[in-house]
Amino acid sequence: MLPRDLPPGCGVFFAYIPTLFRRILCFTLMISPVLVFMKVLFVDVTQRNYYAFQWHAIFFALTVTFTEINTVLPSLIVKVGGGTIQIGLLTAIMVGTPIIGQLLFASYLHMQPRKRGFLLLGVGLRVTALATVALILFAADTIAPQTLISLVFVLMFVFALSGTFAGVSYTDILGKSLAVEQRSRFFVSRQVLTSVAFLISAPVSRWILGYYAYPYNYVWMFGLAAGLLFIAFWGFWAIDEPEVQPSREAFSFLQVLRAIPQHLRDNPPLLRYILMTNLTGFGLTLMPFYVAYASQHYGLTGEQIGNYLMVQIVGMGLSNFIWVRVVKKFGFRGVIHGCIICGTLLPILVLALSGMSLGVFLTVFFLMGIAISARKIAFEGLLIEITTNTNRALHKGIVGATSLTSALFPLVAGGLILWVGYVPVFLLVSILVAAAWFSVSGIVSTSHV
Repeated sequence: MLPRDLPPGCGVFFAYIPTLFRRILCFTLMISPVLVFMKVLFVDVTQRNYYAFQWHAIFFALTVTFTEINTVLPSLIVKVGGGTIQIGLLTAIMVGTPIIGQLLFASYLHMQPRKRGFLLLGVGLRVTALATVALILFAADTIAPQTLISLVFVLMFVFALSGTFAGVSYTDILGKSLAVEQRSRFFVSRQVLTSVAFLISAPVSRWILGYYAYPYNYVWMFGLAAGLLFIAFWGFWAIDEPEVQPSREAFSFLQVLRAIPQHLRDNPPLLRYILMTNLTGFGLTLMPFYVAYASQHYGLTGEQIGNYLMVQIVGMGLSNFIWVRVVKKFGFRGVIHGCIICGTLLPILVLALSGMSLGVFLTVFFLMGIAISARKIAFEGLLIEITTNTNRALHKGIVGATSLTSALFPLVAGGLILWVGYVPVFLLVSILVAAAWFSVSGIVSTSHV
């Protein structure tokens, strides 16, 4: 255990790294026979893939907790000395880079009959980026704040860009590796299992953030995230991806751009899905600014960050019991309606509760968890339903290319907040998210493959 007053530059952490990685390696060697046995045990390929995807989902959920984009990352920027502009830039990098990257690489990935290799490459690069951030933060006391922020931005850019390969490939492989009747059950069970993982990792994250002093609390957070993501990597290794020849409608970046209008004309549900994604994207990318807003009213300690994260995770976990019933009765569109309601109320609640005690203000993060849970369950599932095995990767890229709000709004929001303040920006976002309600009804599920 590292003491709170660990002097910068000492070798304790580096002495511990071999032990940490030895434990991760030992655990990986222990679970590898399980994965090999799973490949032999399940003769049904779709059943085998089902459990392999769940394996990745559980350990990926543990990773997400330690690098949570709406609490951990913005709080790190504030701790280093950044403000709303830097938070906006980091959010744009984390959310916008994969979206732009989807357009750049979707046409290439679309033409590949197998995409698992690109998926493994993306996850491997993400592990490397997280581990490097942990090492850099260990020397944070010897690095100028602006240099430190710049290094974090570069590494998070690598992390987000590699997510392009992972994101496009994941959606396509998932769609063609599971049977149609497995999909709804998979998305719901995945969210339930990941919620259990969240509830396990959230108290650990809260303890790390509160017990260790800056920057060592963040060193542990990013180090554990890298190790857990490495374990999640083996779930994708166990997948048997069927080879599906894609439709050869687009071959290059420029052809993808030219093909977008035609695809939107031929697939009206896709057009409405894109409109819904853009409008709800305003609410999604505003969430990291709630930490900066809260810091002006309540300060920002490691214990507070841990509480924000813990309450958000509890909201995600408890809401899953509701979303399970909603999916069964109303499908993915019913869950999306719930997500829109939460996204509309969130900015208003932030403003209304900021003058009250911190305990009351935590309601904001509880509702954030509910909204995030709904989005994770429904958005990807609905996209799979309105696409086919032959066009899914390409349409995923088109959705990313046209989701401009998620890519640009964080940059605009940071400047707007400095110019006009939080209140006008928060109220405007609430109205825009509410407008997404009217686009959902026209998103009809037509895919059977």
